[in-house]
Amino acid sequence: MPDLYYEILVKSVEQEMKLQAPDGRFRSHLPATPEQDVRSLNMYIMEYIYAPALLYVADNPANTLRGDKKVLDMALRAGDWLASIVDETGLFVPTVNGVKTSPLDSHRTLYCWAEAYGLLESHLGDKRRAAWREALIRAGGKVADDLRERKNRPRYIAPFLGTSPNHFGLWATTVWRLGMILNKEDWVSLAQPVLYRFVREVAPGGYWAEHDGPTMTYDYLNSSVAGLYWNYSGDPAALKAMRLSTDFHTHWSTPDGVDIHTVDQRNRNHFEVEASWGLFTFCYFPEGRRFVRFKLLSALGDSADPLRSFGLEALGRIAQDAYYHTEGGEARIPQEMNAYYHRIDRPAVVKKSGPWVYSMSALVSVPSPLNQFFLDRIDPISLWHAKTKHIIGGGNSKGQPELATFAVKRANGDRDCLPLDALITGNQDTDTMCVALEGFSLRLVITTVDSATVTISASAEKTYDVPDSAFLNLPLIVSPGETIRTGSGESYSLGETEIKLEGLAALSYKNWRAELPAGARFYWPYFTYTPYGPVRVPKNIHRAVAVVSIPLTDLSGWTTVHFRIE
Repeated sequence: MPDLYYEILVKSVEQEMKLQAPDGRFRSHLPATPEQDVRSLNMYIMEYIYAPALLYVADNPANTLRGDKKVLDMALRAGDWLASIVDETGLFVPTVNGVKTSPLDSHRTLYCWAEAYGLLESHLGDKRRAAWREALIRAGGKVADDLRERKNRPRYIAPFLGTSPNHFGLWATTVWRLGMILNKEDWVSLAQPVLYRFVREVAPGGYWAEHDGPTMTYDYLNSSVAGLYWNYSGDPAALKAMRLSTDFHTHWSTPDGVDIHTVDQRNRNHFEVEASWGLFTFCYFPEGRRFVRFKLLSALGDSADPLRSFGLEALGRIAQDAYYHTEGGEARIPQEMNAYYHRIDRPAVVKKSGPWVYSMSALVSVPSPLNQFFLDRIDPISLWHAKTKHIIGGGNSKGQPELATFAVKRANGDRDCLPLDALITGNQDTDTMCVALEGFSLRLVITTVDSATVTISASAEKTYDVPDSAFLNLPLIVSPGETIRTGSGESYSLGETEIKLEGLAALSYKNWRAELPAGARFYWPYFTYTPYGPVRVPKNIHRAVAVVSIPLTDLSGWTTVHFRIE
C-alpha cells in the first residue's frame, strides 16, 4: 500500500511542476487567459502542499523524489504564497492577478500547510520559518476561536453546531495538530476534549450523523478526524469508531468503487469514485487496507494521470493517507464476495447477490426547508449489475417528488413525497420496504431471480378514502449521446431535447431491458437538485437522469417491473 500511495504522488508532482503558477499557487491546468486563471483557483487545491513536502522527506522505495530540490522548491513557493495571503485577523484572502477569489473552507488547506511545516521545518531557514509560523498562528487563532465558540454545544451534529460536524471535526484536528507542531499547549488543551467527544458521537451503524442519519462523502472527512485522533491519543473509543466506520464504508460501495448514496442526506450520487479523505483510517484493519487499495485502483482506472483521476485536493489528502498509513495484511472485502447482506442501525440495507447489488433506504427525517444543504428523505432505492453498473441510481433530493421512490398526487394536483414513517422488515432472503404517506400504505420488494434478472414489486393500499393516486418512480442512470429503445421498436437519442413517452410496455438501454406494467411513463432529461452553486437545479445534461413513473392503480395486488440483462 505505501508504494501505491507514493507512486501516485510522485507522478502527480511531476505533472504539477509544469503547472504551478509563478507566484506559487497550484493549478490543475494552464489557463489560456488571466480570467480563467482567476476562476480556476479555489483554496481546496492548495491542500496539495502536503504532497511535495512529504515526498521531499519520506523514505519509501517508490518515492523517487526524496531529497529532490525541485520538490522542496515547489512546497516552499506554495507555502510562501499562503503566508502572503493571511491577513492580520487570521483570514485567508487569496488574490489572483489582483482579483480577490473565494477563501471557502481555507481551514482544510491550513491543516495540510501545518503538516507541511512540520515536515519541512528544518529546511525553511530562519526568515521563512518565522514568516510561516506567524501566518499559521494568525490563521490557527481564527479556527481556534470558531472551535471554542461551539465546543460545549449539546451534540456535535448540524442542528446544534450551526455547521456540519465534518467542518467542526476538521477544525479540531487542525487546531490540535497546529498546537503540537507550533508548541502551543493551549490549542492542544482546547482541541483534546472536543476530539474526545467527537469520536464518541459515532452511530452504531458506523457513521457520524450530519443532520439525521448518514452521509457518504462527508463521512470520509469525519473518519479522518477519528483516525488522526487515534494516531496521537490512543483513545480506545477512537479505534472503536474507526472499526465501525470501516464496516460501514466497505459495505456501502458497489464493486466498481462507487459509494451507494441512498442513505446520504447531503449529496446525490455523481457515480464517480471517491478515494482520498480518511483512507488511512481504514488501514488499521486487514479488510480496510484491501478496501483502500480497491478504492485507489478504482479511481485510477486505466489512467496514468493522477491529476485527472483524483484532482489536487484529493492528492493532498492522499499524502495524509500515505503519512499516517499502517501497514499489515489484507483480507477479503464485500466487493469481492459472491454475496453479502448489511444493515445499519437505521432502516437501510444493502445486498449483493452474484452480479447484482441493490440498496433501499427507509430513513425518515424532519425536513429542513430553510437549509439548502440538507436533502429531503424520499426513501430511495438503487440497483447495480456487474455488466451495466448503476441501472437505478437512487438518492435523496429536495422539492423533487418525481425522484421519490413513492409519491402521491393529490386531487388538487399537488405532489407529496415526504413519508410520515417508514421501515424495512424481513431478513437477508427478502426485505420489504414499507412507507406511510398521508392516505397511503406502500410496500416495495426487490428480488434477485437469477444472475440476469431482478424484479421490483410495489403495492399501494389506501389508509382512508382519498381521491389521490400513488406512483412508483425509478430514476434511471443513462448518458447523453446514448440511445433508449421502446418495446415497440422505436429508438430515441438522449440529448438536450426532451423525451416524454407514455404507455410503455418495455424499455431498453445498452445491455439491460425493463419490462414495465401498464401506464408507465418515461421522461428525459430530469435535472437534479444540488445544494451548491448559485442555481439549485442546474441544467447540467451530464448530471441528468431519466425517470420512469408507474401508477400504482391495483390497490389489491402488486405491480412488478422486470429488469433483465441481455
